[in-house]
Amino acid sequence: MALKAIATQVPRLTKEALKRRGAAFATIVAEWGNIVGPALAGSTLPEKLSAPPRPPKGVTAPPSAAVLTLRVSGGAAMELQYLGSQLVERINSFVGFKAVDRLRFVQGPLPLSAEPPAAPPRALTPAEKAKLAASVESLADPDLKAALLRLGEGIARGRRTKA
Repeated sequence: MALKAIATQVPRLTKEALKRRGAAFATIVAEWGNIVGPALAGSTLPEKLSAPPRPPKGVTAPPSAAVLTLRVSGGAAMELQYLGSQLVERINSFVGFKAVDRLRFVQGPLPLSAEPPAAPPRALTPAEKAKLAASVESLADPDLKAALLRLGEGIARGRRTKA
């Protein structure tokens, strides 16, 4: 058995669970960060999309509201209540139809981010430091010289070393 990237297996594994909740919910979950932006995505998580019940055959009833339940951390619920109508508009325009009529907020802890911590920046070699110092040596303004040294060090740290 060969190793496979987990991303190739996710659609197969989640197909049944997301089929029950509908394509709209699958889109909302998958694109949540793009819909609400990184600040709100970090403090919210879509949990459930409750579709309105269908009226019995032959009965004409006013359409009931589809409710998106969001798990919200800490004090973000108050802010989200004020942004509720804007969020509903964003969600519906992203999905392409009126999938959500209103939001329901449930306060509680969010799962920890799956993002691994960033690796510490590498240290510059003495040769790199000397080259940077020489490149700004002719500048008279000490503030400009210091700023350019910091910039150069940041750029040099970002480069990968050849293995």
